[in-house]
Amino acid sequence: MKVKNVWESKYVFHLLLWLFFLLSLGLDTTTLGSTMGPWTIFLYVILKTAAQAALVYLNILVLYPVFFKRKKYLLFFGSLVATTAIVGYVNTTLEFFVDSGALVWPFPGKWNVYVSQSGMAARYALISFLLKISVDYYEQKERLKKIELEKTIAELNFLKAQVNPHFLLNTLNNLYALILEKSEKSGEAVLKLADIMKYILAEGKEDKVKLSKEIDLLHNYAELERLRKPNAEIEFRLEGIHGNDQITPLLLLPLVENAFKYGLNSVARNGFVRINIAAENNKLNLTVENNMPPKDSPALQSLGIGIKNLNKRLEILYPGKYMFTRENVQNSYLVKLQLQLT
Repeated sequence: MKVKNVWESKYVFHLLLWLFFLLSLGLDTTTLGSTMGPWTIFLYVILKTAAQAALVYLNILVLYPVFFKRKKYLLFFGSLVATTAIVGYVNTTLEFFVDSGALVWPFPGKWNVYVSQSGMAARYALISFLLKISVDYYEQKERLKKIELEKTIAELNFLKAQVNPHFLLNTLNNLYALILEKSEKSGEAVLKLADIMKYILAEGKEDKVKLSKEIDLLHNYAELERLRKPNAEIEFRLEGIHGNDQITPLLLLPLVENAFKYGLNSVARNGFVRINIAAENNKLNLTVENNMPPKDSPALQSLGIGIKNLNKRLEILYPGKYMFTRENVQNSYLVKLQLQLT
């Protein structure tokens, strides 16, 4: 079990706070020139500290949660004023005690002392109230941040879980087409698919992977598609890829998938996919261009599940660090992603 650092304990903080108060009050008292002995001064300091501590903890442990937190503001402030007045009375009594050695009630002609000592109690009441509100506000923010973080992690896990079935569905469709054609390349395609799935299972659960590995995944997927359409125009260009760059796994795959699904595989001929990946100074530039599908193709009405998931993952994982655009350029569909990797 992990041992908590003693300085992280809130009880140590409270103890040090009141020790500081004790020392300050003791030093102030010894400079007043009182004729009382050290034990009288010691008793005065202890009792006065206890009175202020009682006021503070009655406020933050009882009055605040029972009245203020339940929006019973009149009861809260009324109780706090009454408690402060009582502590002010105790403070004044202790002042007379340390000055004359006797407990005097009431305070004839000395109400200015009572006002002063009540003001001291009021300061502690106000400070404890403001500190309690500040601590509650901070704790509430921390709770909300924790809830938001848990929600974000759950959403990321959900989006990541959707990548695999989506990818597998598209690839199985390609394998099915090869089998229908009784292609000799169907066996090779199964092996490539096995390599890709091995990567997804091994690396897909990580927070970051080497950019080079992720690009290998994209290249293998493009080669898998090339087996189905060996005569199609499929370009895959790389520039400036270094071994130290890292990226979130399976982030780029939906862009390549959609280029084949909604572009090359939607036409019988004249289809193409051009993939360009460049990296420099921890910045990634990816462009994927593919032919436009026929006007009557249902692909025109859909961005695909992968693109929607990609947008959400970019917003969560790379906020303010990416630029993602899609546009029609003459007879092609062009996607650009600029990404700050670190």
